[in-house]
Amino acid sequence: MFQEPAPHTTLFIWHSPEPKTSNPEGRIVFAVPAKDEEDHIAACLNAFAQQVDAEGQPLNTSLFEVLLLVNNTTDDTIGRALAARRHPGIHIVSVNLPPHYAHIGWARRLAMEWCSQRLVQNGHPEGIIVSTDADSQLAPDFVSELTRTFAAPTVHAAGAMLLVKEEIEGTVFTNLRTYFSLEKQLRQRAQEEVAFDLVHTHFSGAGFAVRQHMYAAVGGLSPLPYNEDKYFYQKLLQRDACIKMNDRLIIYTSSRVAGRTEWGMAAQLMKWKKAEEDGEYVFVSSARAQWLCFQLQRALYAYWLVQNAENLDTVCRYLTEYTLPNPLLFLNKITRPAYFGQYWYCVWEHPKLVEARQASFLSIPLDEGIAQLDALLTTLENHFGTPALASLRA
Repeated sequence: MFQEPAPHTTLFIWHSPEPKTSNPEGRIVFAVPAKDEEDHIAACLNAFAQQVDAEGQPLNTSLFEVLLLVNNTTDDTIGRALAARRHPGIHIVSVNLPPHYAHIGWARRLAMEWCSQRLVQNGHPEGIIVSTDADSQLAPDFVSELTRTFAAPTVHAAGAMLLVKEEIEGTVFTNLRTYFSLEKQLRQRAQEEVAFDLVHTHFSGAGFAVRQHMYAAVGGLSPLPYNEDKYFYQKLLQRDACIKMNDRLIIYTSSRVAGRTEWGMAAQLMKWKKAEEDGEYVFVSSARAQWLCFQLQRALYAYWLVQNAENLDTVCRYLTEYTLPNPLLFLNKITRPAYFGQYWYCVWEHPKLVEARQASFLSIPLDEGIAQLDALLTTLENHFGTPALASLRA
């Protein structure tokens, strides 16, 4: 059967002047895919024009560029984008993707591919590609904070903190915010002495950044019809990319629950909203399951670094908590790869451990999850003294 060739950036229709020459100062390029976003696009683009430096002064406009890629549009997204285009580095293109390719995965990939090519053209393989969405807005100091986040050349990628522009009302959403806050505190407590983040909490297509050379090294973003951001994140982890999570790197995103895919943020919000309306339980991981996962990952990282009897014994002890038969034999059958991210994936997603995890720890109602996390954090604070965590909860 004939299948259309994969889309390429050469298919772009340019609605703003196409940049023909390099921009030596341009070390940051944003990829913004959009489809029928006429209600949000002006606010999105205005946020780029309002970027300020650390002193609150307007940012040099040549420091970053933006590619707005409008695909298969049926509304006035392009017209409104052109009217809102105040930053000279905002480039507006459109593309009509064949039905087989007309989804967010291909749209985001095409936008990021162009950004990658642009950074190479600018002479900056260490430059930064930033992915965001057309229904989102950067905080005014986003670019300044991004530069600070990537100040160390060893940082390969970063995840932004996504904040919903309009708080979604309801007990379920209030309790979910509490649960995720407590979960974050527990993770910090479990891995506070680890040299870099082992588990990351916010890495979404609406707000992540990656150096051009790392983007190329992992083969770019895979054009999946949904969860393309999560898969790209896994590719980075398995390459042992140093990923920083910065809570001051803020993007405000839409609270809409009418999603464009069957998965993703909007679909998850809809699922929780329906549970609220129907009076159904929302289920989460237990505190013990979370704590054990964080501790196992920390122990496995130590063993990956130094393969000695003490570190091996610690890993086996945690695996035993999952009622995994013969954890030593289990580990010996897994080849130790060059990157820890690959090692963790091979262990954590191994069918035998997945089965053991599911049998050992059942999901629990949200209210119970909050109570368990709060109790465990209190116990840890009383035994080990962690005033920072206490202040975070307050």
